[in-house]
Parts: sequence; C-alpha cells; structure tokens
Amino acid sequence: MPSTIRISSTTHRSLAQIAEETNSSLQETLDRAIENERRRLLLEQTNRAYAKLRQNKKAWKAWRAELRQLDATLSDGI
Repeated sequence: MPSTIRISSTTHRSLAQIAEETNSSLQETLDRAIENERRRLLLEQTNRAYAKLRQNKKAWKAWRAELRQLDATLSDGI
C-alpha cells in the first residue's frame, strides 16, 4: 500500500543520485537503503548479544559445547 513520507531536499537529491548511478527507480533505491539499514541493525544487535554472551564465561563455554555437539550431527565432514 503506497504511503507518502516527507524527506529533506538533501536526502531527495542523494536518493536521486544513487538511483541514477544504479539505474533504479527512487522507490527501488529507497527500498534497498531501508533493507540495508535493517540488516545493519540486525548484525549490530547480534554482535552486541554475542559480546554479552562472551562476557559470561560459563554461558560462553556452554554455548561452544552446544555448537560442537551440533557440528557432530552434520555428515559433510567440515
């Protein structure tokens, strides 16, 4: 469902420039930018969660042990 949002003229110029350089529409360019930001945030949150887990030595050791068990279930030899 289409919606209207307000963006600054600077942002519009940047979006238009990127769209032109990638031979995409403004909508496709904006969609891609939003998806990239969503993914960046997900990775950032995941990194923070792993850092927090790693600070807890007991939990980190248990996590690593679980990973070793899961790795043993694969038959690919890697």
